Amino acid sequence: MDLRVLTFAEARQPEFKEKKGEGYIQYGDRNDYPIYLVDLFNKSAKHNAIVKSKVHYITGNGWKGSEGAETFIKKVNRMESLDDLTRKVSLDTELFGGYYLEIIWSVTGQLAEIWHLDYTKIRTNKDNTQFWYKEDWSDRNEKHKVYAAFNPNHPEGKQILYVKEYRPNMGIYSLPTYFGALNYIESDIEISKHVLGNAQTGFSASKLITLPNGEPSDEEKRNIEKRFTNRFSGSDGKKFILAFVNDSARKPIVDDLGASDITKEDFGRVDTLIQTNIFSGHQITTPSIFGIAEAGKLGSRSEMRDGYEIFKNTYVNSKQMHLESVFNMLAKYRGVAEPELKIIPTEPIGFEFTENLLKEIAPKEWLLEKAGIDMTKYEAPEDTVPVVQSAQFKDDFSAFYEFGEAKEGFNVWKQKTRFNDDSEYQMFADVSQLQANVLDLMEKDKRITAEVLAETLDQNVDTINLVISDLIDKGFIEVNEYAIGEGIDENIITEHILTAPLGDILVKVQPQTKELLIRYSYEWKTGFSNKDKKTSRPFCVALLDAGKMYSRSEIEQISARLGYSVWDRAGGWYTVPDTNTHEPSCRHQWVSNIVTRK
Repeated sequence: MDLRVLTFAEARQPEFKEKKGEGYIQYGDRNDYPIYLVDLFNKSAKHNAIVKSKVHYITGNGWKGSEGAETFIKKVNRMESLDDLTRKVSLDTELFGGYYLEIIWSVTGQLAEIWHLDYTKIRTNKDNTQFWYKEDWSDRNEKHKVYAAFNPNHPEGKQILYVKEYRPNMGIYSLPTYFGALNYIESDIEISKHVLGNAQTGFSASKLITLPNGEPSDEEKRNIEKRFTNRFSGSDGKKFILAFVNDSARKPIVDDLGASDITKEDFGRVDTLIQTNIFSGHQITTPSIFGIAEAGKLGSRSEMRDGYEIFKNTYVNSKQMHLESVFNMLAKYRGVAEPELKIIPTEPIGFEFTENLLKEIAPKEWLLEKAGIDMTKYEAPEDTVPVVQSAQFKDDFSAFYEFGEAKEGFNVWKQKTRFNDDSEYQMFADVSQLQANVLDLMEKDKRITAEVLAETLDQNVDTINLVISDLIDKGFIEVNEYAIGEGIDENIITEHILTAPLGDILVKVQPQTKELLIRYSYEWKTGFSNKDKKTSRPFCVALLDAGKMYSRSEIEQISARLGYSVWDRAGGWYTVPDTNTHEPSCRHQWVSNIVTRK
């Protein structure tokens, strides 16, 4: 009698060996180990949910940084923001233990663009000094492309930055944190196949099929096995034993090997074992924060919050610090002097405020608003409001004094009192000096980027873009764009060409470096002055007494400290004295200033 048992496959282990004559190291025995890891991610529900949740917690609510880093956050390449790029990078880190970035340098040696590269399409040599790119490594006819490693000492062309997590004795390719749980992830997939097979075929967990027509050849045996598999258990449900005997008097026999071998209870215990080990492989202590329910456990808010706190301190923080380190470094090569990039953390559930806590920290106006009380019906005219000196409430509005710079430290060149957003008041059409500086640099290098101009002239990139747009509208420069390369190698080249010699354009104004900044101050409206301070609200008095110039980023930080938008709120409603007339703002306003430091 010949018995054949169809069994589950074992979890694959990677093998790294050099491809003869090519120079790169194969990633796995068939050079497809990243594809195998992606396949596990797609097929295991538990593993998939955990990885996606990890990415969510690590990337948080996006990036914040210094005022100079705003452009870098908004656009790291011509298609994506830093948030977009980080989500891809973080997913690769969780799946593979590392990620690849394509670094594109400008002709002037400035970091121009950063692109994410599909981890499955890159191979490297032993010391990670060269990288081979190929769309499909199973296609032998496709030619690969070779790229140099990231090297800021030689900023030219396209380079690849390979960032991977450290593992002892793993100097070539990275491995994921869950590597020790691969067998259990595979088992999770196979268990799901068993459930599907039972649902489709009605076969129990184990059958013995006896065929009496003699022992066939190996080729015939394989054909019989294939036909039984396709007919009765599906392509993945290999859960039977075939027996071949030489007894023509007998009919084919199907014997049940016993439902008690693998019962529902058994599968429940196996599933629990698999789940526990997958959790361990992923360093999970509280499955509920990953959207995975546990039998008999509801998961309270406090449990979830405590579990997240543990996971954040033992896993998320280190991942975020690593990302912050990498992208702060890249931002500096992009021309941002002090990027101060940080990931804004997120939580699985919202913070729950108690009634007593709200009473302590919430502004009185907010509490009254939530209670549905219309204060305009009860508010006394401002001239009846008692005098409140700033010293009495300085602690309440300490942020006004902590942030910003003294007004005395600036020269104000231009001021606007009416604006809706940042684009409305950042108009530099009449600032001929800055235009002259831009034109001078463009004549020297027609391919110079807005980022390089901003760094050279110590300006915000958005400001430079507005200047360039104005110069185009005035007919001083023309734009020429063309593409170089295809696919991953495609690069859009932008040239700014002066329409006349620089001397003819500038006539009177000669280029010189001037530091122009946008800062905001809190000022009296026309018709009011410090003599009206005694009837002003503490909020307004504190801002006036602080005597500061603030960046927009600093105003947002103050708002976060106070719990409401300082920008939108200003001093609140104003009641015109001796009338019943109410205005949506008081006698003060935010003013935008174009300034230089003294």
